[in-house]
Parts: sequence; C-alpha cells; structure tokens
Amino acid sequence: MKDNIAIACSGLCLVHCVITSMLMGLAALGAVSAWLDSPWIHQVMLVPVILFALLSLPFAYIKHGNHVPMILVVLGISAMVSTFFLPEHYEFWITIPSALAIMSGHFWNRKLVTKKSLVMEPSNG
Repeated sequence: MKDNIAIACSGLCLVHCVITSMLMGLAALGAVSAWLDSPWIHQVMLVPVILFALLSLPFAYIKHGNHVPMILVVLGISAMVSTFFLPEHYEFWITIPSALAIMSGHFWNRKLVTKKSLVMEPSNG
C-alpha cells in the first residue's frame, strides 16, 4: 500500500514537471504556470516522496533483503534534491529520470514484498 502511494506521489512529480513545462512553453495560463513553477511547490511535493520512501523501503528490505529498490529510490530522491542547487534549466532533465527511478524502485519493492509474501504462505494443496 505504501509503495502504491509512493508511486502515485512520484508520478505526480513527473506529471507536474511535464505539464509545467508544456504550459510555460505555450505561455498559456500565465499565473497558473508561474504558481506551478514556484520553488515552494517543489519542496512541498518532495515531502511525501521522502516520507513514503522512509515508511516503505526499510521495512520491506527487512522482509525481502534486496537492496536494489532502496538504491534506486535514494538515487532518485538525491537527484531531485540536487535540482534545488543547480541552474533551473537542468531541473526538467533531472526530475524526469529521477521520478522514473523512484517509481521503478517502489514497483520493484512492491513486487519483491508480494513475491516474498506468496512464498511464505502455506499452500492449501
């Protein structure tokens, strides 16, 4: 469940980045695109991404023992945080792969947890 919410949060970041770029490129809805591009919105959106990573990944790692999902998510979050310190024109090109890495890590984590749960259940056969 936590992985699904984390995937949705990262997907929201991805959609936000693409839509903001499209709106600014079209110069449509100037006030809305300016609001979507403000620095505080990026910081607010990153909070649930980090929160759900902390709530989901360590406990899942204890269950399945595979460190790769955690590495993907940590790299993705680190890259997203780095956009606060880099020139703005890099933001789009860093955020898209970062969101995809975070989503991939959570998908992989969910798959490993589900697979481990299925293996541990007794068969009725």
